[in-house]
Amino acid sequence: MIKEEDVLAALDKPRAVYSLLARLDPSNKSTDALHELLMGMRAAGKVKFDIHNGKSRKT
Repeated sequence: MIKEEDVLAALDKPRAVYSLLARLDPSNKSTDALHELLMGMRAAGKVKFDIHNGKSRKT
């Protein structure tokens, strides 16, 4: 289970979803749970997503 605080710690620099997943849970092949968490964090204003390069970063 991926937690918000782990995601924020992994976002020491802007990262794509797949590189975040590799840092947080390399055994998991599905990005669905991470996408859902990132979307919730984006709605709460904790992370920003850059549509041009496909990377998320802390706000």
